[in-house]
Amino acid sequence: MRCSTLLSLAGVFASTTYSVNAFVKGVNQPWGNGQYGHWFTTGYVETDVANTFAAAQDIGAAWVRVWMFEGSQGLTVDGNGYITGMTTQFQDNFWNMLWYANYYGIQVYPTFFNYPPGTSNFNVANFFTNSAAQTSLVNNLIVPLCAQWGAHSNIIAWELYNELNGFANPYFSGGNVVAMSAAQAWVKATTAALKQHSSKQVSVSQIMISDSYHPVGTSNKDYVGLGLDFYNIHVYNDAGTLPAASAFGLDKPVYLGEFGEVTASGDQHQNDVVYNFIKAAQSGGWAGALYWCLGFKGDYQQNPATSCPDSSLMYSLFNCEGAERQAYTTFKYL
Repeated sequence: MRCSTLLSLAGVFASTTYSVNAFVKGVNQPWGNGQYGHWFTTGYVETDVANTFAAAQDIGAAWVRVWMFEGSQGLTVDGNGYITGMTTQFQDNFWNMLWYANYYGIQVYPTFFNYPPGTSNFNVANFFTNSAAQTSLVNNLIVPLCAQWGAHSNIIAWELYNELNGFANPYFSGGNVVAMSAAQAWVKATTAALKQHSSKQVSVSQIMISDSYHPVGTSNKDYVGLGLDFYNIHVYNDAGTLPAASAFGLDKPVYLGEFGEVTASGDQHQNDVVYNFIKAAQSGGWAGALYWCLGFKGDYQQNPATSCPDSSLMYSLFNCEGAERQAYTTFKYL
């Protein structure tokens, strides 16, 4: 069913209720199969979207995290680089994606942005430092977006930025592209704008900082006190180990928003990593865990999993031929 019908169904989506104490299993499916920057525009493939939510339902993934405007997809921009709205094509395809989420009973967790503005990967005016660009962002994107989807029963929360600390925290090589103070001010203001127009929770994701000079309990608090509803922390390693959520000393629930292996060592290795991470998150008081990433059923050359052939494949629960890997079943029964 396409969006001409979906728009008429906007008010009748079934509601799904989750216990606030329930551990959330989920997956990332950030963009379509090889469609970074145009999944919801020229690269939209409805069968891939349908298969995504069918597979998520099959493995018991309550949430699917998707990316919205990576590579500036779906945005209209004026001559000053100010965001002026969303394309009709993007809106239609996003509605279509939500229809499948509703049909399969899945909550969608959309992420707005990835790269910093004013770069080749996100060629818009820098709304972190340009107040006119920020005003345009709120008035022409946030408000209309919330008018369409701000109360949608299959959207669980909004994520403002993927791994914002990766370019705003000087810990990371090449970080501080945006000053931390500017990033924090933007998060606070944009969160407030979202909450004024949407009933959904708001978050930002961050890369876990942890080494002998930067303890977990003091190094991951960039976004405390800015109005966020939970924290989304990303961790990758080959052991599947995690600190307890309480070790971060944060004031809201902590989700493992991305996790996965860092070495391509075959199906058994991936399986062990998935098992260990989810068990560690469950026993360590994390609110949930979302694997990076689901991958695509029936499609050769997985992407964003990439790295085919199968011997070097990472980050996908499907192999290069689109068949279920061992970790698919393990995830399903955890």
